[in-house]
Amino acid sequence: MAKETKQQDQAFELFADAIKKNIDKTAEAFGVSPELYEEVRKALLEGVALYEILGMKRSTIDARYTLAYQLYTGGKLEEAETLFRWLCSYANCDVPHWMGLAASRQAQGKYEEAIEAYQMAALYGALEDPAPFYYSGVCFLKLNRREDAKVAMQTALTLGDAANADHKLIMAQAQALLTGLEEGA
Repeated sequence: MAKETKQQDQAFELFADAIKKNIDKTAEAFGVSPELYEEVRKALLEGVALYEILGMKRSTIDARYTLAYQLYTGGKLEEAETLFRWLCSYANCDVPHWMGLAASRQAQGKYEEAIEAYQMAALYGALEDPAPFYYSGVCFLKLNRREDAKVAMQTALTLGDAANADHKLIMAQAQALLTGLEEGA
């Protein structure tokens, strides 16, 4: 047992050394010091958005979101996807950005990529909103993955607040789809 622990400790040390070397190389590739790179990395891990680290204003992010949404509703889906992807990179904790990215991808038939973005929306939304799961389920259906769609719909039904009108609507839609799936429709 002690031998296994020592081997695990040695493996961890080798892994940590490799990470440190990789951080140094990555920092060099970005043209920053390893210390600055590590500071930015830690800030990102603590939930600080990249736009804040870079000193961008929130109004810039909000204006780009408005434009992305207009592109989406105007049917310019590729442009909307590009802008939502940018927003997800710079303001990664904002659920509407992930939902916009997912919806843009879904509307283009990029169902696998849409599901990934819906998953990020669900995570950043602290798993409190049924919408990302419902829309993921719709994408699973488009991919003919009925069992995954069932799981997504069941999950949507366990989340949210039935007193919230938006959640209640999504939960009703999820229930209808789930009933159809269970009845073999």
